Amino acid sequence: MSAAHTGSRRAPRWLALALVAGATAACTEEQSVTYGTQSLRVELMAPSVTGSPSAPLPDTARQVQLAITAIDAKGQTDTSLTGDLKVFVQYLGSLTPPLDSSVPLGLLRIANGQASGTVTLPPVFGPTVLWVEHSSGPAPTYATGTSPRLWYREPTIRDISTPSDEGSLAALATSPLELKQVRVDRSRHGASGRLIVTSVYSQGYSISDVNCADAAGTPPCTTGNYDHVTIFTFSAPRDERGREIKVGQIVPGFTGGVVEFNGLTELSFPQTFAVEGEPEVTPARLPAPRELQQSWFGQKIEFERVESSPIAVLGGKVCPVDKDYDTFKQWKLDVGNGCSGDVINLVTSGVVDFDPVANVNRVLPRVVGVLRPINIGSFNVWIIYPRSAQDITLQ
Repeated sequence: MSAAHTGSRRAPRWLALALVAGATAACTEEQSVTYGTQSLRVELMAPSVTGSPSAPLPDTARQVQLAITAIDAKGQTDTSLTGDLKVFVQYLGSLTPPLDSSVPLGLLRIANGQASGTVTLPPVFGPTVLWVEHSSGPAPTYATGTSPRLWYREPTIRDISTPSDEGSLAALATSPLELKQVRVDRSRHGASGRLIVTSVYSQGYSISDVNCADAAGTPPCTTGNYDHVTIFTFSAPRDERGREIKVGQIVPGFTGGVVEFNGLTELSFPQTFAVEGEPEVTPARLPAPRELQQSWFGQKIEFERVESSPIAVLGGKVCPVDKDYDTFKQWKLDVGNGCSGDVINLVTSGVVDFDPVANVNRVLPRVVGVLRPINIGSFNVWIIYPRSAQDITLQ
């Protein structure tokens, strides 16, 4: 007696093949031939010179004239395309404005597959291309194209720190290069300029672009507005060779991503370049601190101009400590507005042996610290970080 089993009987081989053939026929799908605009050819009509890394275009070369052609699947002009083209500019690693922005850098009208026009660039840096796309209207093709590459100079510290509009509400809390990847390897002051570390923290350092007396870097060295920035290193700052970074050190340059942390412009995930041999450390080149003026509290942009640089507070009186001291070890100086008014906050814990609790109401002739404020809308906290005991004059 044969063994019993469950399931259907084995079908004849010819029937199985017929079923496969039928299933294959049932899955047949017709595809239409590709047609319409597939890409955009973007030609650069002006400027006639595109620049190079060693000979970049001048900052004033911001007018770019384009000629654009819609290209079909056969590489020919697609005369059927008519509509609006969005224009963006890509530099320092990202598009400006962002691709999802409702307002592009420019709009050009394409008709019968041809378009031309002039676009005004914002301040751009490094290798730069124009990005053009057909992504709006009733029947967007999403065809794209890019221009030939233009070369501009790399940014300086001032380019990172200077707001696009000092009079805007966002001036204290935004950088024109926010979310860009920058490389700074020169001073805006030319041969007499130096990039000098002005303060070192547990998770970063501050650096200024100074102008010295001559090309040899002879002190005194001075700075202007927005010549300063903070480098956030996540841990004790070191150069690319693993050496500790020190106050007064001259660095050849750095890279990183520009971010705003509570209104403080920082470079994140940085790399600090190293020199051959021992780093040059010259504290005599440190810029003199700017003296705090009472008018700054009414003209807050003055604080922004010296963000991440040393400032000096004269004749401040130590306020009673409050919850900010308990939470952040942050104490306050009355600079003429009372302890409940506009004050200067200080963080000295771990750096300077000074007890604000034991010195309440004491007038300090001079206190110096690097300004690292908090600016969130109309909420402003002015915080300075003394670097050593020499930054606090007790009498």
